Amino acid sequence: MKFWILCFIILFAQALETTTGFGSTVISLGLGVYLYPIKELIVVLVILGWLQCLYIVVRGFKCIAWRVLLTRILLFAGIGMPIGIWFFEHFGASQLKFFFGLFIVVIAVSQLYLLYRKNGELKPLPLVAGAIVLLLGGFIHGIFASGGPLIVYYASRELKDKSCFRATLSALWLVLNSFLIGNYYIRGQIQAHTLEFTASLLPALIIGILIGEFLHYKVNERLFRFVVYIVLFFTGIVILAR
Repeated sequence: MKFWILCFIILFAQALETTTGFGSTVISLGLGVYLYPIKELIVVLVILGWLQCLYIVVRGFKCIAWRVLLTRILLFAGIGMPIGIWFFEHFGASQLKFFFGLFIVVIAVSQLYLLYRKNGELKPLPLVAGAIVLLLGGFIHGIFASGGPLIVYYASRELKDKSCFRATLSALWLVLNSFLIGNYYIRGQIQAHTLEFTASLLPALIIGILIGEFLHYKVNERLFRFVVYIVLFFTGIVILAR
């Protein structure tokens, strides 16, 4: 039963990320942590996320904002990620779960505020503030493979076109997750059973991508994000209460 619940969670999360360019890992971890240990689940989710990002990057390659990606986002997030990886490897699962719950609540509230403010034009962040946000985003990505909300906060002020926003963020996750997968492999965290588990979840990934492609062009993205962050907020509260 818990496997089928996880399939549904991944289907929903991948539909969201294919629609917007972010959100799949933070949702899958936030809900999936009740079903599987966080350190086991995160490896599987990173591999699935890598496959999904590869699809979006190939499909939207011409839309990628290379200047913003290479000289801002990837540069600073890439510095923060190794620190997050070290943190992930040196703290216990219970401590990680608490920080993850707190992380979800803070991000959900901040993103709901951003949605509320979206009627006004959001200006790009100053260089120093932007660098700090991206460093923290890379740090969180090294821990939970889901630093998206912080980086989205920065990217939403820089990239106004929806397709450009999605393709650029997917290119970022593709690069960062490639390093994470390499690190997991070197440390022996990718075993035969890990790949079998990942393969068994591929149908949920594919269906989620197909739904997300439809939603990306057809559905009011603002309303969709609002519902997702409400779900995230209550998920984080429940995790902190445990």
